[in-house]
Amino acid sequence: MPSDGKKTILLVEDEALIGMNESMQLKKYGYNVIHVLSGQEAIQILENHNQINLVLMDIDLGSELDGTQTAQIILKKHSLPLIFLSSHIEPEIVEKTENITSYGYVVKNSSITVLDASIKMAFRLHEAYSVLEKQKLEIETRKKELQYFEKRYRRLFESAKDGILILNAETGIIVDVNPFLIQMLGYSKEQFLDKNLWDIGAFKNIDISKQLFKELQDKEYVRYENLPLETKNGILVHVEFVSNVYLVDSEKVIQCNIRDITVRKLYEKSLTKHIDENEALLKEIQHRTKNSFNMITSLIYLRGNACDSIDTKNTLKELSQRVTSISDLYTLLYETDSYYNVQLQSYCNKVINSMHQISNKVLIDKDIEEITVSTKDAATFGMIIVELLSNAFKYAFPDSQKGTVHIELKTINSKIVLTIQDNGIGFQKDFNISETKTMGLHLVNLMVKQLDGSIEIVNKNGTKVMITCPL
Repeated sequence: MPSDGKKTILLVEDEALIGMNESMQLKKYGYNVIHVLSGQEAIQILENHNQINLVLMDIDLGSELDGTQTAQIILKKHSLPLIFLSSHIEPEIVEKTENITSYGYVVKNSSITVLDASIKMAFRLHEAYSVLEKQKLEIETRKKELQYFEKRYRRLFESAKDGILILNAETGIIVDVNPFLIQMLGYSKEQFLDKNLWDIGAFKNIDISKQLFKELQDKEYVRYENLPLETKNGILVHVEFVSNVYLVDSEKVIQCNIRDITVRKLYEKSLTKHIDENEALLKEIQHRTKNSFNMITSLIYLRGNACDSIDTKNTLKELSQRVTSISDLYTLLYETDSYYNVQLQSYCNKVINSMHQISNKVLIDKDIEEITVSTKDAATFGMIIVELLSNAFKYAFPDSQKGTVHIELKTINSKIVLTIQDNGIGFQKDFNISETKTMGLHLVNLMVKQLDGSIEIVNKNGTKVMITCPL
């Protein structure tokens, strides 16, 4: 077919002169024409030319294949408009074309205007038919998709392990219920369908049923984490109730998902019971531990009073103070319900206040930030403060001299800095803490290493001990 935009017609006419004449007339009316003399030739041409737009078919071809037979073969493979041409108008001849999809029957020797009008009508009808076929195919495709999704939804609906109710959003009438909810509540499907939610026994005694439906209509979403429902047999089940609104074929429906959480509630109740029992046991252990600390302190105190040796009394007093520092930490943990971290400000204040009772002639000045550390590190800081204060009371102010000790605990550049400074007599000039043989300072040196820190001692106008460790 020439690429000139003209329609191409395949003319099947066994009379050569008639075919030539019809071809000339059709060309004058703006058509490209391919003329063949037999049905076999027409079939062959269509196999090799896929741009033929219309077939004009003579009925009486006078060969092995007549026009109707040729038309049937062509239309099985090609979707083309086809018009029959014939000089016969007898009913039996016309009747042969009735079961063949054609777009007209034109009597030969009709004027070219009639033939042209028939051709144009055939094109319009074929185009309309093509549009309808396309629309039909689209409808069939969508129908199959809808059937697939409906089948898939129904399978999910039927096999879901949660109860599902579908309600009419305007009336609250139940339009569908899945097997799981039927089994959960013990009502038959017939007892659910075509009834309001609040008419079903399981929901009848719930005051919020109508309120719930009204809320759903307004908010289009409702969730109840623990809703008690009673089954038909009178058994109480706890459910999680979630509902939302969506459109189905432009109509609003409400889907209620109802999950049985009875087993979960039993586990929660059991877990709560175990937690309460463990908390009671922990409080009992804490109480007994506190009493044990008090008993140890009391025994040390009694032993100290029974001794005549001043050195022994002082040693026991220092030991008692170490026990007290640990007891203070334990008390703080007990009071704050914290077992892993401690506020150093609260703990150090307790330790320092208890140490102040040992010597009322030494004024303790403190400046302590709120710093959170682990329980283990807090105990270490407390022991360091006890040892350094005991050392200051014992050696910086001999013969019960008056004096001042300044304690500062701050964070500087992501490090904890503990400074304890007194205005006492100070250490000897050649003092080295790493070589000291005194028990208290030796413990301090070990505990600073435990904190992965460093210690610096300045012996000027008293003694200044500065301990630095990572935060």
